[in-house]
Amino acid sequence: MTSDQAINPYDAVAYPGHSFAQTHPSRLATIAHFHGMQPAMPTAMRVLELGCGRGGNLIPMAAQYPQSRFLGIDLSGDSIRQANAGAAELELTNISFEQRDILAVGADIGRFDYIIVHGVYSWVPDPVRERIIGLFGELLAPQGVAYVSYNALPGCRFRDMARDVMLFETRDIADPRERVRVARATLKAYAEASDPESYHGAILRLREKQVEELPDNVLYHDDLNPIARAFTLHEVLGAAERHGLQFLAEASFPNMYGAAKGAAQQMLADIPLDQPLRREQALDLLIGRAFRETLLCRAELPLRRGVKADSLRPYWLAADVQPARESEEERKPGVDRFAFHEGVKLSVDLPVCKAALRILGEAWPANMAWPDLVRLSLDAVATEAGADFDRERETARLEEALIAIFKTGLLDVRLEPPPLTTVVAERPAASQVARWQASTSAEVTDLRHRTVLLDSVVVRKFVSLLDGSRDEGMLLEEMNRFLDETRAAGIVVPGLPDKATAAEVAMHLKDVARLGLLHG
Repeated sequence: MTSDQAINPYDAVAYPGHSFAQTHPSRLATIAHFHGMQPAMPTAMRVLELGCGRGGNLIPMAAQYPQSRFLGIDLSGDSIRQANAGAAELELTNISFEQRDILAVGADIGRFDYIIVHGVYSWVPDPVRERIIGLFGELLAPQGVAYVSYNALPGCRFRDMARDVMLFETRDIADPRERVRVARATLKAYAEASDPESYHGAILRLREKQVEELPDNVLYHDDLNPIARAFTLHEVLGAAERHGLQFLAEASFPNMYGAAKGAAQQMLADIPLDQPLRREQALDLLIGRAFRETLLCRAELPLRRGVKADSLRPYWLAADVQPARESEEERKPGVDRFAFHEGVKLSVDLPVCKAALRILGEAWPANMAWPDLVRLSLDAVATEAGADFDRERETARLEEALIAIFKTGLLDVRLEPPPLTTVVAERPAASQVARWQASTSAEVTDLRHRTVLLDSVVVRKFVSLLDGSRDEGMLLEEMNRFLDETRAAGIVVPGLPDKATAAEVAMHLKDVARLGLLHG
């Protein structure tokens, strides 16, 4: 075992380490339950992450669920040392990190309810890929879920056209920084010199613009790795079948048709529900999907496919949605427009559905139990509707409308709600991990397991103070002490206010709650 930089490029150049919401066991458990499984609840589970890096994905989970157990494995010695140091600083006793080669991992580490392999499968040699799927077969609990992400075909054929240019021109360059510099410069030169009217030239120009937005460390590991390759879904599922596994769903579930429109949607709708591989592979071929996040489970498990009329009833719902701003010309009688965080706008004419979306928008980022959402939505319109209001009929209409919205991927559903609150307590407490991260970084992990940005040093300091021991008056005193000490030390911070006010403290608390950082 070695962490020699010539062998392990992740010691030479660290990969970004943060949370990935789509890998969170709460989400995986919900998808499994939706398909008829009996998954382990996040409050009592064992989780393994292969290729865990510095623990940015696993540590927030361990802090969130102290009764569960977590194990991270990575080849990079530097990453494992940092991960263990972070867990120690947070005094987490339910997580451990080990430097190991995936090829050397065996059944001795036990069975796991959730196994996560994010950003590894496409970037390792073939024997390691085969061993990853083999470990799923060996280590997955009977009702367990395995998550594996990878570059997908046919979408990545476009990406590989640019990789061909960068890999050729950097083939003799060993230094990571120089390798990235030359890759960027040569891709730009080739793109500008190619025929813009040709298919090839158009693709090079498009990818060059995308590469401009990539951090150097991401470009280095994802695009300049010469052994990286993309896969069709049926290739990955073929490997899974050899190890007693089957396709469960995509982590992006339930967005059934992705970006497919019109005739493409009809083509997919004509494929029977009991042929999920055919449906998913056809979707990739129709939309040119370039990345997949595939969930696998034991092959012997009977799975329930499709979305039924009552599918949402067991779950807690959430949506980042607000009424859309419209001009007078855009308004239509009886129709309200709603804007979702995903950039989608919906026109809604059903009064009880309008009420439900407003209620979800006001509750965000918290989830709401289905019975509570139905009751509040009906109550919101019952009085105005008068004596003819039929609660049973309106419940059915609301359910139909929300199922349609759910199918587009605009509703978040959870078997168990995130442990957050939007109510500011007398002595508010942000999550332990967010407070720890805010002391050194502008990026923190919220209680929905997303990475959120704190936009100033003042806000970072404010979050770090929310340990549940201070009321608003004490927070105001601490913030003014911080401002005074910062100026006395001669530290120049652009936009640093002279004094904090009670109104600003209240505003910051509201913002922190809206970011999903307050622990319930």
